[in-house]
Amino acid sequence: MKNIIACIDGSPTTFATCEASAWVASKINAPLILLHALDKTMRPVVSEFSGQIGLGSQEELLNELAELDEARSKVALKHGKKLLEEATEWVIKKGLTNVEQLQRHGSLLESLIDLENQLRVLVIGKLGEDQSSNKTIGSQLESIIRSIKSHTLVVTSPFSIPTSYLIAFDGSPTSEKLIEKAIKTPLLFGLDCHFVMVDDFAAKSAAFEKAAIKLKNAGLSVHEDILSGSVDEALLKYQKDHQIGMMVMGAYGHSTLRQFFLGSNTTKVLIKSEVPLLLIR
Repeated sequence: MKNIIACIDGSPTTFATCEASAWVASKINAPLILLHALDKTMRPVVSEFSGQIGLGSQEELLNELAELDEARSKVALKHGKKLLEEATEWVIKKGLTNVEQLQRHGSLLESLIDLENQLRVLVIGKLGEDQSSNKTIGSQLESIIRSIKSHTLVVTSPFSIPTSYLIAFDGSPTSEKLIEKAIKTPLLFGLDCHFVMVDDFAAKSAAFEKAAIKLKNAGLSVHEDILSGSVDEALLKYQKDHQIGMMVMGAYGHSTLRQFFLGSNTTKVLIKSEVPLLLIR
């Protein structure tokens, strides 16, 4: 059985990530792995001024830097283990029993790529450990979204269990596949579906109507609407106006939405969204 993997890093969204991963694991009934990645520490290098500094002095400085680096690594390791222990205790209190802790050396992206063959849903906070404002995203997040081929839930803080979701459609074959996958995703079972299309002419295409019927025939509660304006602003405004708990997108799209998924609009929506974003692959 493939796992839910939650990225635990001590960032402002860590607690929300724990809450979200507990919800995902319970909803899908899959094992949960709490992952903490220890980035490789940069070792001191020989200075370009080596010819002007005495050899003995330089070696002494490098040795001191190496000792500090080793001490820093030990503290980071201890800190990570403590984070994992506390996160595990918390999700167990939420009723989960199949929980594993995993600490890996190397970048988070490298660790996730190594684990991808056992990954079903990735849960990751919008903010990285080095971020302190909701007006930004973690430095590794966009690379991870582009690289990982599993469903990814990007979590905002605080996290609330969603009762509804918004799914965007652009009429392309890719978005039609997104509808097929959304219907089969257990994570969305039982939630109200808001099905929208961004079209400045406010025209419902035949493909949109067909997709809406497909969603309804699958037993979903579907609310349809056509939006106008820029893609990111239209979707975010609709989400806020209807108090929707989660946004659902395909990780890649075409036509207008292609730029939403692959260009600057990806960053815009991740920065502005106040609710989780589920990227379906």
